Amino acid sequence: MLPANSFRMDSALALEIEQVSRQKALEEEALRGESAVRQFYAGTTALITGGTGFIGKQLIEKLLRSCDVKRIYILARSKKGLSMEERLQLQFKDPVYDNLRSQQPDFAQKVIPVEGDISELGVGLNDEDRMKLEQEVNVIFHVAATTRFVEPLKKATFINVRGTREILELAKCCKNLRCFVHVSTAFFNATKSKINHTIEEKFYESPVPPEVMIQLAETVEECRLNAITADLIRDWPNTYCFTKAIAEDVVRTMGKDLPVAIVRPPIVICTLNEPTPGWVDISSVFGPSGILLGIGLGVTHVVLIGDITIALAPVDYVNNTVLATAWETDKRFKNNEKDSKIYNISNSRCTLEKNLVGDLLQNPNTQQYATPKAVWYCYGFETGSDVVFWLSTWLLHYIPAYVADFVFNVTSMKRPEGIKSFVKMYEKIYKMSLLYGYFLRNQWNLVDDNTVAMLNQMSKTDRILFNFDISKIDWPRYMLIWCIGLRKFIVKDGLKDSEYGMKKQRWLKIAHISFYTLFFGVVFSLLYLACRIFMYLCNLNTIAAQTLKI
Repeated sequence: MLPANSFRMDSALALEIEQVSRQKALEEEALRGESAVRQFYAGTTALITGGTGFIGKQLIEKLLRSCDVKRIYILARSKKGLSMEERLQLQFKDPVYDNLRSQQPDFAQKVIPVEGDISELGVGLNDEDRMKLEQEVNVIFHVAATTRFVEPLKKATFINVRGTREILELAKCCKNLRCFVHVSTAFFNATKSKINHTIEEKFYESPVPPEVMIQLAETVEECRLNAITADLIRDWPNTYCFTKAIAEDVVRTMGKDLPVAIVRPPIVICTLNEPTPGWVDISSVFGPSGILLGIGLGVTHVVLIGDITIALAPVDYVNNTVLATAWETDKRFKNNEKDSKIYNISNSRCTLEKNLVGDLLQNPNTQQYATPKAVWYCYGFETGSDVVFWLSTWLLHYIPAYVADFVFNVTSMKRPEGIKSFVKMYEKIYKMSLLYGYFLRNQWNLVDDNTVAMLNQMSKTDRILFNFDISKIDWPRYMLIWCIGLRKFIVKDGLKDSEYGMKKQRWLKIAHISFYTLFFGVVFSLLYLACRIFMYLCNLNTIAAQTLKI
């Protein structure tokens, strides 16, 4: 007979199960009550742009699992040799749909792709599909956008600005439209001149009139437009924020007399609860999730972050805000409140500690969730200084990378999975850090009065089923959920062998101390030798000078 303590659940798996149990208990209690939000969506037909992206995937899952919609149309196009149907079938294999699949095995039958491209005129729809959407669609979620900070201005304009205009043109023709929700960004107005300023839930002046910007993109050659981009975007940090600011003006002008609303999420990261804790997809690793992943694997040791309250939000909280916004907008429009409303998802009520990396690494619970696939000792620190970041990057990233690449090149040792060159990997990390550093070092204070008021209007049932109360998040716990989510969905270590991961960290710590002791020993020895040689040469020059005088 096995002893009673012979089986012990892995700590990472135990945390996931505990979080699932907490949420399940809340939802089971809530389902006994009345849900006005669920009633609003029952039997409706929705159109989603950007349904193949990170936010869109979870939005589809939530609509199907919790809202009893009749049908969801997804604007999609062929890509990388796959038809839109093939892309959608591949998407439905994502773990985000596992729970839904167990509850509704035929859920995919409710999701219908329509051939289209948000960057094209008329969003690329043929006449038949357009007529079908105009007849059937009740709710439009405009999530599609290019989020690449370095996207050429022409492409960013076609997708983010003209695409918004074209989808609003479609909305105007929908005979039974109840709501149009435009998903913007909290950083639409994150200009250099507004750092430490307040961003209110209102429309701001567009940097360029939308039609002027669209005409520029349509008529000016891309090389010429690229040449004047820096002058055009001026105060804005990149083409993404610049074009999203213009897109909001499109909503302001074209959304008059339509049930239109805007939701502005901050940096969107893994789920807290739904449909499973920590869900994240590969597209999300180009940002804070990538930084945390690098720390967890022991490859990132210095992070460019300032002393600010970081604007983050779980993707399930973002989509719950989006879903509640559509419900409230329909209700307001029926009450003859025709003005377009904006909902900021704010960091003002966020209790996340400022020392993001330090607090995570110093948390005594963090080590027990270490992945066994870590390639080096997990440590790190934060800095807001460009100079310190550059020096630390060379000391802690590039120099060890050159040494590691040399060792792997001259020996038969097998490189860690997915790493072809440590130096090239760190070049990518450095570039990504600089791109996100602007947002992780500067503060914009978001007013969220409309969002809080909407939350307070909701029933107790809806506040549980469509929870977006960021102020109630237990951030230290959520950070651990974020870590195990990256392990499960990106590293794919099965949330097992965490105990081995802890032991491995102890050995890697010894190796880390030994490496840097040897490294600094060699560096100081070389410096000492160089100084001695310099002094010797100086003495020779002195002796030679004295000899010449004699």
